[in-house]
Amino acid sequence: MDELKMILEGTYRNPTTGRDEIRCIRCDASGHLTGTPALASAFAVGALSADGSVTTDAVDLGEEHGYTLLLARKSGVASKQEAMEIQSSIDGVRWLPAAGIYPDENTGSHEPPNGSDSFTVQGRPIGRFVRIAFKNGNTAQTELVLELAALAGV
Repeated sequence: MDELKMILEGTYRNPTTGRDEIRCIRCDASGHLTGTPALASAFAVGALSADGSVTTDAVDLGEEHGYTLLLARKSGVASKQEAMEIQSSIDGVRWLPAAGIYPDENTGSHEPPNGSDSFTVQGRPIGRFVRIAFKNGNTAQTELVLELAALAGV
């Protein structure tokens, strides 16, 4: 008997364009992603001072990883002038901003004009290693969490 599969459709607010986009995700009956390999990491940063910065540990995607989309999500306190960037490296030593996913975006980064409790940044990996760089704005973070996901075939 074939395993029951679902296609979930969700709305994603693109922080760069401000438009809602419909995304389809294939899942098995238990809600696990199918058909698209995925890798996810969460970094519980905790407290971060106003104007403070943090860079997560590097995530190794593997030598011939095949991941085509990176998603980074911030969850914490809205802080004006905050910014988040996905960074990529071929050797884990020299870091550059990950490529943007749209033709008019050079990098996978975002700075919400008035800050936001949570927002998402998308990018494309250029190398084997990825990480998140976060610069806090004018309000201290108390329980900052940064999440990074890599998807293949998207």
